[in-house]
Amino acid sequence: MRATFLTATVLQIVLSTSFYASAQSQGQAGGGSLPTESGGAALIFRKPDNPPLHTGAGKSSGAAGGGRLSGPAKARAAEAAHERVIAKANAARNAPTPRYSEAEEQYKIAAKEDPNDARALMGLGNVYLDQGRFNDSVNAYQQALKVKADYLDVYQPLAYSYVRLGKYDDAAATLKQALQYDANNAELHNNLAFAYVHAGQYNNAIPSAQQAIALLGKTGEAYKQELQVRKEVLSNAYKNLGNAYNELKQYNEAADALKHAAEIEPGNAAAHFNLGLALYNGRRYSEAIEAYKAVLQLKPNLAGAHYNLGLAYVAINDKDAARREHDLLKPLNAGMAAQLQTLLK
Repeated sequence: MRATFLTATVLQIVLSTSFYASAQSQGQAGGGSLPTESGGAALIFRKPDNPPLHTGAGKSSGAAGGGRLSGPAKARAAEAAHERVIAKANAARNAPTPRYSEAEEQYKIAAKEDPNDARALMGLGNVYLDQGRFNDSVNAYQQALKVKADYLDVYQPLAYSYVRLGKYDDAAATLKQALQYDANNAELHNNLAFAYVHAGQYNNAIPSAQQAIALLGKTGEAYKQELQVRKEVLSNAYKNLGNAYNELKQYNEAADALKHAAEIEPGNAAAHFNLGLALYNGRRYSEAIEAYKAVLQLKPNLAGAHYNLGLAYVAINDKDAARREHDLLKPLNAGMAAQLQTLLK
């Protein structure tokens, strides 16, 4: 079976992201893909909130008798006006049909009024991120951090913007910096592992994923922000760990990590798929078959799973079962079916 393993091209599912962490997994070496609802993303992120308003601002009053404002009263009036600009920008972004041009204009006004208010720059970055203008969002978020280096809410969307630009090294550097201010945030460690995997820094990804898992097992610290349910982040951390081990050809370790992910989220097709890949790469073909069967219970028409299941059957010399997968695959993806057919002659 060794020659078969070397000539067959295993279809890999690479965990990636689409906008606001919908879980798109894009196929390689054959073109298969998992739909967005499969839960394949290993990066935890959501649409960032608007910058907060300062409570109490906007309550300043004019001088008694209608005289001119001066001193502290004048400063309070300016602060109140500034807060109204940010509130207007926030409202435009949050409208049922977002008014991004208006929001952008108002955040820019606020940033010009007070160059030391990082909130306006963060809001501007959010507007750009919403529209997929990731180069612009990077610039705005970077400016916000120049004003306020410990503005933790900026780091995740900045890192996400870098990910969407394919700048994984920059995303990793951003997340490492965020951990200086929030060292026990499991989401940050998980996302750092994701960035390292995609940057090809697999040895760095492993301790980051392991730290996320350790934190989640002990304290659940990340959930003080109530961003995600615990099991989702834990599953993603195991996926990142498994993907790093798989790239390092440590297939048994990869399989162990991905088994945890599949156990935590049994309805996650991507976890089962990548488990099958690790098992196949480790030549544990019978176990790989069970993993791909689990995928197909969730996604019966996923061509890549039929293809890889067929390869696993070929590897154990069960060509009758492989032919059944070929027949199921042919109406789904004729090209993949033709590749599998070459191994069945």
